[in-house]
Amino acid sequence: MIRLVVIAITSFLSLFSAAQFEEEIDNKEIYGGAYTISKNAAGQYGVTSRKGEIKVPFVYSRIIENDLGLFVFKINKSNGFERSYSLGYYDHQFKMVLPCQYNSLLSLEDGLIIGSQNLDKKFGLVDTLGRIIIPFEYDEMFAPTESLFLTKLNGKYGYISKKNNVIIDHEFTFAAPFSEGFAAASKSNLIGFIDRKGNFEIEQKFTSADEFHFGYAQVFFHNQTSLVDQTGKILFPFIFRSIEAVGNNQFVFEANESLRANIERNLPKLQIAQKMEELSMYDTLITGMDSEIDSEPLEERFMGVMDLTGKLIGGNGFQQVIPLFSVGTNQLYAVQKKSDSEDDSSSNYLFALMDETGKLLSEYRFFEVKADEKIVVEETEKGFIDYRVDANGKLVKIQ
Repeated sequence: MIRLVVIAITSFLSLFSAAQFEEEIDNKEIYGGAYTISKNAAGQYGVTSRKGEIKVPFVYSRIIENDLGLFVFKINKSNGFERSYSLGYYDHQFKMVLPCQYNSLLSLEDGLIIGSQNLDKKFGLVDTLGRIIIPFEYDEMFAPTESLFLTKLNGKYGYISKKNNVIIDHEFTFAAPFSEGFAAASKSNLIGFIDRKGNFEIEQKFTSADEFHFGYAQVFFHNQTSLVDQTGKILFPFIFRSIEAVGNNQFVFEANESLRANIERNLPKLQIAQKMEELSMYDTLITGMDSEIDSEPLEERFMGVMDLTGKLIGGNGFQQVIPLFSVGTNQLYAVQKKSDSEDDSSSNYLFALMDETGKLLSEYRFFEVKADEKIVVEETEKGFIDYRVDANGKLVKIQ
């Protein structure tokens, strides 16, 4: 069962599918306000200048601005059951570089575009002049990581360079992008990790795997998870719902509520499987846990932070933990406590800030945490107040 890695790869596709424009507004200023994307009475989109000059004709179903210029969309003829789109590309000078003959487009940071042709659904790479950099010959193609493009050719995955040189042969039934020098891959029904030469440095013995972060990768044995380091050593028993490295050898995990009281005490007593044939020792435990997963309410699962030794940081009283920062030796988390009783439902939705030692840096006062923006929101009698938070937990009110 290839689960999380498949989900991660699917997310790459979602970045350049037609679905990305659903939340765009009807009138949007672009290029510093010099031009406007707008919709005419017929419901078609185009671009005009401040003087009203039409720069992009009003013939498109949607227009999206990006770093390279504009992606334009046209609705394909439909059988009445499913709507699909063709995509094209205009540069910053409003020159049509790519006509609406593409099933998907993805702009890259170095001024290149991954595209999939409508005609045969093959993927390739073009520049902003429309020149073909990598021929349209691949079944799948993903944004490059560590200078390698993950591609699918004739039903197998491999890796190529920007010059279309094959770096790792297309011989894998499954593969993921590289991270920290490793990529999850498979030639069988199980997943391991390969190096940049295509050799399995960590053997194929997992049912699913995530990419490496901070020197560790989450790996699965059916519905339970643990971590491996870059030598392939499994760090903890497979008893978690999820666990991720967040920096400084600290890990945020989610586990069954039934483990809350004794996880720190029992964790060192459990044998850690390091070989595939040893993984069966968790069959009974996993089966017991799986029976609880479907029936256990979400609020009855608990989260926490621990170190390499399994020591809990901040205790076992958290309902939710959100990593905010890993800067130098500093870690910052937003934590939500578990209510002390079933009747105590009024305060357990609030978050506090906690450092890497488990010390609370604030009271439980924040109504919402916007982790990507490093913003916490407090609800007061006068309304909501947004604060920007730094790695030390210091707050600055956003006016």
